[in-house]
Amino acid sequence: MADMRLTIATFPHGQWDGLKDGRAKPEGIELEHVQASPNTYRRMVRDLEFDVAEVALTTFVAAKWFGVPITAVPIFSNRDVTMSPITYNVRSGIEAPKDLEGKRVGLRSYTVTNTTQCRALLNSEFGVDTDSIQYLVSEDAHVAQYVNPPNVAQIPSGKTLEQMLADGELDAGLQLSVEPGGDIGLLLTEEEADEVGLGYFRRTGVYPIGHVMTIKDEVLREHPWVGPAMFRAFSESKDLYVDSLPGLADPGRRDLQALRNRDLVGGDPFPMGMTKNRKAMEAMVRMYVDQHVIPEPMDVDGLFAPGTLDLE
Repeated sequence: MADMRLTIATFPHGQWDGLKDGRAKPEGIELEHVQASPNTYRRMVRDLEFDVAEVALTTFVAAKWFGVPITAVPIFSNRDVTMSPITYNVRSGIEAPKDLEGKRVGLRSYTVTNTTQCRALLNSEFGVDTDSIQYLVSEDAHVAQYVNPPNVAQIPSGKTLEQMLADGELDAGLQLSVEPGGDIGLLLTEEEADEVGLGYFRRTGVYPIGHVMTIKDEVLREHPWVGPAMFRAFSESKDLYVDSLPGLADPGRRDLQALRNRDLVGGDPFPMGMTKNRKAMEAMVRMYVDQHVIPEPMDVDGLFAPGTLDLE
């Protein structure tokens, strides 16, 4: 019998190279690879465009809350412990994170994973009342059914967050494409932002999750064996990459990040399976409730495909 053909969208992370070049292959499956981009999240959760797709964890959890028919396998990527950059207009009176309270802060979308984590760290590490901030966004959420909280507004058509920050229409911005200089300052240096993330990790033991692998429910319903098969193939591909890290002659930025995180967590920088990631998943779901991505906690086991919860 011929292998089942599935479309798959993943980002160009080194840990998926083995899957793309055939060194790791899911049994009974032929994969048609598509390189993912941030727009892939929307295409998956709105149009179910791919059979398998790497999706930002915040987008996936929100999609599950609203009943989008996709389910995850416990394959996690894009992990780091740092904090997103916070820029501010020096005329805003902002001198410390606590000064963000009551200010106008720009970000691409309220449910972006990195900036959601940044808001949570502002709250937990600096005591910032993040609900007191007026957020201005340039994009709607990837999940069509999601409604922004009352303190979130769309910027006018024709304007950009970066220009609004420079003009003083915004007081600060989270993860904007703007360099410090002139009226634009950096609230935390890269080293200080790293230390915030490291401090959170050391205090809580939570290793934040950025992306998760998702599969259409239709595929899992008709072929429940696909979840475990994809888990094993992704794990094999990841292991090939992690084993190669120490010998890379010219490591890139993501390779260096993986090496740093390997030392930080004391081993595999990309642990797979729920046994090693339950604490992180539960913490991320609590974060999403606190930051109004979902209204109530969700059972993390219910987010993952049957037959994958005990895999390591």
